[in-house]
Amino acid sequence: MFSGNRKIRSRRPKSAHELKQEVSPRAKSRQLSRQANDVSDEIHRLECFITAAPGIQRRQRLANVNMVPPMELPAPEVRSRRRPIAQQRAKQSQNLRMWVEGVVVLGAIAAIIGWLNQWFHFWS
Repeated sequence: MFSGNRKIRSRRPKSAHELKQEVSPRAKSRQLSRQANDVSDEIHRLECFITAAPGIQRRQRLANVNMVPPMELPAPEVRSRRRPIAQQRAKQSQNLRMWVEGVVVLGAIAAIIGWLNQWFHFWS
């Protein structure tokens, strides 16, 4: 069973050098001061970027004003929405008027050609 007095050994024994570094307050303070310097440099860089952000945004906006969009982009697809019945009927009546007008114009052209054929005898 379990004995509470048994000593458990670590899997990897630490060397004397590692033990010295863990205990040494100088190494810890040097590491902390280096991290503090890194953090203060990062804070300074971010403050500079935040200060320059309006100018960067203005330059980007001005650069995009005179830019022509690429020609190979397709036109955006129109969503197929259902139209109200009144709009559908208006469109149908417009299509019918256009069809009747086309028939009348073609008939007029045929009549004029037939009339001219009587006078000038284009065809035998």
